[in-house]
Amino acid sequence: MGSPGVIQTSFNSGEWAPNLYGRVDLTKYHSGAALLRNFYVDYRGGATARAGTRYILQAKGGGAGNVRLIRFQASFLVSYVLEFGEGYLRFFNSGAPVLESAKTITGATKANPGVITSATHGYSNGDWIYITGVGGMTQLNGNYYIVANATTNTFTLTDLNGVPVNTTSYGTYTLGGSAQRVYTITSPYLASELAQIKFAQNVNTMVLCHPNHPPYILTLNTATNWTLNAITFGSTATTPTGLAYVGTYGAGDIHFSYQVTAVDSNGQESGPSIPLDSGGIAYPGSGIQSGTITWTTVVGAASYNIYRTSARKSAALPAGSQYGFMGNVTGTTFVDTNQEPDFSQGPPIPQNPFQGSGVQSITLTAPGTGYTSVPAVSLTAAPLGGVNAVAYASLEVASGTVNNKGGAYILNDTLYLSNGIVLRVDSLDVPSGGGVNTFTILNRGYVGSGSVPSNPVAVVSTVSGFGVGANFNFVWRVGSLGISNPGAGYSVAPTVTFTGGGGSGAAGTTALGAPSAGNPTVPGFFQQRLFLAGPSGDPQQFNMSQPGHPYNYDTTFPAQPDNGYQGRLVSNELNTIQSMLPTSAGLVMLADRQAWLINGGSAGSAISAIDIVANAQAYNGSTYLPPIASSFDILYVQAKGSIVRDLAYNFYTNVYTGADISVLSSHLFYGYQILEWAYAEEPFKIIWAVRSDGTLLSLTFLKEQELIGWAHSDTTGLFKSVCSVTEQVSQGAVDAVYFVVQRTVNGNTVQYIERMAEQYYPNGISDAWCVDAGIGYNGSPATTFSGAQHLAGTEVTGLADGQVITPFTMPTDGNFTLGTAASKVVVGLAYTPQLQTLPLDLGEPTVQGKRKTLRGIDLKVNQTLGLWLGRTFDTLVAMKDLVRGNIGSQSNTRITDLVSGDVRTIVDPQWDPTGQFCVEQPYPMPASILAVIPEIQVGDTK
Repeated sequence: MGSPGVIQTSFNSGEWAPNLYGRVDLTKYHSGAALLRNFYVDYRGGATARAGTRYILQAKGGGAGNVRLIRFQASFLVSYVLEFGEGYLRFFNSGAPVLESAKTITGATKANPGVITSATHGYSNGDWIYITGVGGMTQLNGNYYIVANATTNTFTLTDLNGVPVNTTSYGTYTLGGSAQRVYTITSPYLASELAQIKFAQNVNTMVLCHPNHPPYILTLNTATNWTLNAITFGSTATTPTGLAYVGTYGAGDIHFSYQVTAVDSNGQESGPSIPLDSGGIAYPGSGIQSGTITWTTVVGAASYNIYRTSARKSAALPAGSQYGFMGNVTGTTFVDTNQEPDFSQGPPIPQNPFQGSGVQSITLTAPGTGYTSVPAVSLTAAPLGGVNAVAYASLEVASGTVNNKGGAYILNDTLYLSNGIVLRVDSLDVPSGGGVNTFTILNRGYVGSGSVPSNPVAVVSTVSGFGVGANFNFVWRVGSLGISNPGAGYSVAPTVTFTGGGGSGAAGTTALGAPSAGNPTVPGFFQQRLFLAGPSGDPQQFNMSQPGHPYNYDTTFPAQPDNGYQGRLVSNELNTIQSMLPTSAGLVMLADRQAWLINGGSAGSAISAIDIVANAQAYNGSTYLPPIASSFDILYVQAKGSIVRDLAYNFYTNVYTGADISVLSSHLFYGYQILEWAYAEEPFKIIWAVRSDGTLLSLTFLKEQELIGWAHSDTTGLFKSVCSVTEQVSQGAVDAVYFVVQRTVNGNTVQYIERMAEQYYPNGISDAWCVDAGIGYNGSPATTFSGAQHLAGTEVTGLADGQVITPFTMPTDGNFTLGTAASKVVVGLAYTPQLQTLPLDLGEPTVQGKRKTLRGIDLKVNQTLGLWLGRTFDTLVAMKDLVRGNIGSQSNTRITDLVSGDVRTIVDPQWDPTGQFCVEQPYPMPASILAVIPEIQVGDTK
């Protein structure tokens, strides 16, 4: 039985799982494929053989050690690829490693190993360098080496596998040449830790989190000036010191306490100063009734905030008293004219929620005696990486004696002296005319800084108004201890030490607050705040910084909207926060059990320390892999089973929902894990994903066109890491894809940094790059070429002016010769693109189970050469319409370059029940199949 023509117009549903071959009832079945190997789904519908990769440099980590690539996209025009390895970090830009400024070479010996002379080069053993411009000994040029045997002015070389470079057979050095070091900085991360690094970028800075390390900040200053430092949390403003108080009130038993903070030009407010007590004053009293507070100028301060307590009678304010806002000044003086503090706004409470316990309290266990000035209080330093706590002391009167009894005093009268000292007259000396004989100390006074008042201390006033001339000698002791900054990172309560002050015997102890939950593991920026989440000790916890101040997590009491904040996801099961992504509706947190939406209470509302809500969304947890944003969709890997899901906001239900977008290609995921992935939006809208077995998956995703197409690729080796950055190339801006690929070359296990080539052929087939780990030449016609040491001992192929290079084994020195001179040459490792169609279906009535034969097959292709086609991969034949020199059967013109249009091939007309056929690209040439039109005949079921 014959059949009318049938056409498959696209492959946009990708490679189908064999378990779905029976689902001919699905519309997407008719746009799928049984195999897409080294092909990807073109977002316009076709199947295109992937591009090859350009060799950039061998990874410094070498061997099979872990190496990871991370994108650094500072702006549309500024991007870098970061290579993290064991304790190091290197940088790549526009397809090349970042190199330092050149050092001049003045000599090179013919020896084993050869000795290079470069005055005060500054290199150390193990540094990687690039050499070029050497005269005479030209074999050195254009290669990377490792420095060995470095002295002040000389060094030898090894290749990138550590083999000393023998220059005895090289040409004789004549003059010139330069060496440039591959710019490298140290990193705190071990190779075994790299997979757990999570990051969030803010223009030229990147926050890096790992459970074994405090958060780090990577900063781009210039191409060869990067810094990687542990983040210092807290305000950038310095706390004021040197506070002093002078009042116009009379002496009395009323006390106020003041604190001052500095506000810098960034709007950050320091922690509060050590409290300043007003001393005992008569308040309210007569006259001007004001108090003046002064302090030492703080470098970088734009202004100062002043805070005060309410009044307290008979004693200084205890530690922990509430302070309210009094005012802001730009100078270092503030006059308190008895206005009421605004207790709705308190001073900052320094916070460092990530570096371990802080000091919660300090207790005076012995007051000592004989102090003439306030002693300095020091606490044992916090461990490395922590923040030291700051403590302070104040003095009070321990005891006193009458120095001069005076006269005319009244029994039981109250005497007011400076610094808040208050006495009661217990007995009078009648012979002296009513002088003070004995007394009781009602208020022991207060000295918060500096020296105590000199003895004798005179009476300033009395309640009765009678009496004159009495004064007293006092002995002072430590009266109280306080904490102005609790510090962070303590595992053991710090020891208290008193220094100076002229006295002795004071002692104190400290107690730690609750320990921190550990280092945060997930960073993210949202609404000008830095969120740090998922510490190992409390994986549901998240902390957000003050807006605009990403490293300041300080709070206040009462809480203000712009405070830092600590919260937790609360649900039936533990939700370990895995990643965060800002969206228009709020901050999406993906945990291992479900997704959450963080906002101010409604979609798109601002979050604050007093308005923040976490609402549960989809109940499909996520792995550690960061999500990918594609337009308004979030793609993530499900915690269970390596299923890939999308998540999109439903404006009708006000909730994020999604679906499994890997179901049609489930065979690519079952039993495997996706380790890394990267989105190359332009030019082909593809997500490249590294699978746990070293296979590379591709997902073409275009939600508005309902296009979800998976495929897979392989290479001579294993894909280990992937990232993409936007780069400028000849055809405009593209998302360049970089890989770490582990290969075995010349008996060595190596890892290469490789970049996927562009699929842009303005000059036809000669522009094609269809080999892996390839290098290229573009210049005057030549027959001898060099620089392919990284392919030593491997079988390579490629194109020379568009002609296929017959496969050959690359010599160990990386030099090779072609039989014909060529001006554009690409050579590298071959890979094989293969496509197989799904079992044929023609609709109702079904032809499933019936024998079929394929007499001929038409393909619609674009920029293609060299394809082979057949019923199976064992029965392939060359498509004559894609062989240069032939006359195209459809175009009736001689084929000279890449073909775009219809091509046809007659195939083996055997009968089988599937009606499938196969396409293979055996050459390093492009291929893009837009549609297939098989000429079929359907038989019976026998």
